[in-house]
Amino acid sequence: MTATADAPSSTSAAPGSHQVALSFEDGVTRFIRCREDQSVADASYRSRINIPLDCSDGACGTCKAFCESGSYDAGSYLEDALSDDEAERGYLLACQARPRSDLVLQIATTSDVAKTAAATHTGTVTAVNRLSETTVDLRIRIEQRDELAFLPGQYVNIAVPGTDVTRSYSFSNGPDEAELGFLVKRPPGGRMSEYLDRRARVGDEIELTGPHGSFFLRESDAPLLLLAGGTGLAPILSILRTLDATGSDRPVHLVYGASTDADVVELDTLRALADRTGLTWEYCVAAEETTAPNRGYVTTLVRPEHLHGGDAAVYLCGPPPMVEAVRSFFAEQGHEPAGFYYEKFALAASPVEQVGETVSAEPVAVAPGHDGGGAGADAPAEPGAAPVVPPGCDGVLPTLGGREGRGIQGRTVTTFGEPEPRHGGGRPESVGSTDAVWRIAGQRIGTPFVAGGEPTGLDDDAGLVVSPDARTVQSQELGRSDDLRPLVERPVAAARSGAGVVAADGYEIGEEHPSIRKSDAIFDARQGLELGALELVIGRLDTRQIAGYRLLAQATVPYVDRDGERFTDAHAYTETNAAFHDHLFTLTGNEHLLRAYQALGVKGAMAETLRSAVWCHPDCAQDHLDIVDAFEAGDRDAARSLIVDHARNSKATMRRAMRDTDERRRPRFVTPGRFAGKVVVVTGAAQGIGECTARRIAAEGGSLVLADRAEHVHELAEELAADGDAESTSIAVTADLETWGGASAVVEAAIGRFGRVDVAIHTVGGTIWAKPFEHYPPEQIRAEIDRSLWPTLWSCRAVAPHMVERGSGTIVNVSSVATRGLNRVPYAAAKGGVNAITSALALELAPHGIRVVATAPGGTDAPPRRTPAVRRRRASRNAAGTPRSSSRRPSRR
Repeated sequence: MTATADAPSSTSAAPGSHQVALSFEDGVTRFIRCREDQSVADASYRSRINIPLDCSDGACGTCKAFCESGSYDAGSYLEDALSDDEAERGYLLACQARPRSDLVLQIATTSDVAKTAAATHTGTVTAVNRLSETTVDLRIRIEQRDELAFLPGQYVNIAVPGTDVTRSYSFSNGPDEAELGFLVKRPPGGRMSEYLDRRARVGDEIELTGPHGSFFLRESDAPLLLLAGGTGLAPILSILRTLDATGSDRPVHLVYGASTDADVVELDTLRALADRTGLTWEYCVAAEETTAPNRGYVTTLVRPEHLHGGDAAVYLCGPPPMVEAVRSFFAEQGHEPAGFYYEKFALAASPVEQVGETVSAEPVAVAPGHDGGGAGADAPAEPGAAPVVPPGCDGVLPTLGGREGRGIQGRTVTTFGEPEPRHGGGRPESVGSTDAVWRIAGQRIGTPFVAGGEPTGLDDDAGLVVSPDARTVQSQELGRSDDLRPLVERPVAAARSGAGVVAADGYEIGEEHPSIRKSDAIFDARQGLELGALELVIGRLDTRQIAGYRLLAQATVPYVDRDGERFTDAHAYTETNAAFHDHLFTLTGNEHLLRAYQALGVKGAMAETLRSAVWCHPDCAQDHLDIVDAFEAGDRDAARSLIVDHARNSKATMRRAMRDTDERRRPRFVTPGRFAGKVVVVTGAAQGIGECTARRIAAEGGSLVLADRAEHVHELAEELAADGDAESTSIAVTADLETWGGASAVVEAAIGRFGRVDVAIHTVGGTIWAKPFEHYPPEQIRAEIDRSLWPTLWSCRAVAPHMVERGSGTIVNVSSVATRGLNRVPYAAAKGGVNAITSALALELAPHGIRVVATAPGGTDAPPRRTPAVRRRRASRNAAGTPRSSSRRPSRR
């Protein structure tokens, strides 16, 4: 059955993709992209919009919606779920309907019901215990305590009674304790300080919203190193109390630092925990006048045995200077923990007169008698000073309106805004224009992405080409497209995965792990996050949420052949798998958890590693279904076991894919030293014959100039640099070899770096279309010639003068057996031209001691293309030539 309205099909969507407007009962409209092979419900849940859903197979009618406009394939369903009369009037089932044009749907619920959010709880103040001159232990009881599930290390936003402000504080109690505890620093002028000092009374009503945060204790057997600064001790206490309550036997060492003796609190609590659990701990104070056994900074109390040879997980909570000092210390000492989790609790950039809460530079420990700070140590901030912020933030910690930013090494580089605004309070001049999203206050800052000549949304399947003016603000160029680096960690990288996120309440939370090529840590990290999310939602999901979760699990099944132990579509599995894992964190209502998972880069690592993968663990997709079954049954133990099993199966799949890729890339035949001392230019080196040629030359000792218009050529140069010998060097050059400028830029880069070119291998080309000649339109004939003739002609022209001047050299042109083939006349003409170039140029250059030869291969066994054969001219001519060097280091094998 297909329902059709008068509205025309969208011309703005990418092929096979349509925009669906979901109009809710409270007047809010949300927009999603839905492919023609997706149901509306599937696309909605992937966008984390939880529309009503139950059975997901057209049997119950829960997801019934009214289609105001557009056409769709209604799918199959039972008449009890949707009657013929309802279907005729325009009703559909979102779990079955697939769009054939843009749609406007009325959804029978409110927007608030359709999305999850952190809950607000009302509590009562039970105690205000003054632990020291600077710190208060605030105690609160809430009604229906069982409804507030949190993980040890998380925090809540507490509304300061009598004001319209909130402050964020980490739980210091264990998750199962009835009374909630918070350590509150009392800086002069703070709103919460003023309340606690003057107005707080036992029995006061107080509101808490949360829990928030992705900083929490991950389930593992790994030893623990806990680092706390000031009131950053609160989440660490919650972790310690949880370990005590569960009878954990994990080795645990704590280093606790404070600015002054007045800031040191809860020592008796730590002693009691140490007596019961075997905890070992030390503390230090930064001030010169102290009675503490250690004076200075916490890093000098961190010893190698605390890291257990890199097997320890490190949890760090404190002000930004302390966090950055510890991270720098680890980097300088070469420590790389299996997991590094941190939380910075300085307030976001708000005027001091509004915030009223300041943070002193936290101590790092030295032994008594030392100078206490070391070179460059920050002095404690004076009362009333501006909030301390991390290096690189120009004195400001960005606030993001309740959402989070993404950081690298403590620097925020990406922010996340709402996908679509609900209701605006005004009407900027850009509103109503066709490109409003590309303007700020009327100032055009970019242009839409385009695919096939038409603007498109950021659909996963759309080919995206960035417009040249999309990287400027007020005509000031902020970056070039060829400056962009991959988001996924490359094999050569020794850097750690992970990112920090900053919330508007001033907390920055993050975690770091070794790269995917060095360990399975990101899958262990995902497992830890999911086990934490499980504790927050198990037994609390309704049938609608379970149905949405199941829908995403089912979406992964078609892409795994369980009997054959292989992927049917590795890319599609990666996409649907990411949506499934995203959704569990969405169900918690905690945006930090979702951002923490996304910052791990699991999806990107899988997309990169599984691009050419065949084998997969047979249970990968079935695990998803079993996990949903366990959640539906409220079976905590089964769900935990399945999440752990799925992580193990995922790691097995990734290891096998990396091993297969390494074997496939390794040259089958190598003559050691054959190219030693030779400088070789390889064009078309990003993939196919050019890539394989470059790999063998590298293995045989050659120095390489790798040229291609695709950015992947830089990744190849980096990889060869990591695996090569100390005497060789590779550079990569992005260039459009269909132009003289691109070809000459490659040779100029080679001479500029090495001073000569000994061998030039020209591989650029390849059939774009295969069909009878009478079916080729003129533009396709021209494209075939441009692709497979001009790069060789221009490259020969660019390198020949240099070789003539030196009186030596070899040019190798790659032709094809297609000159005698069928249904490829334009390509055959181009390769016939390559043959003619080779024979004529060989005669011309022979007197100069230069050899010019050609090889004509047939079909080759190559992995799937990483870049398409057909590209818009504007994209392919992005840069005439951009070299990047990668000095080779000793082999790590």
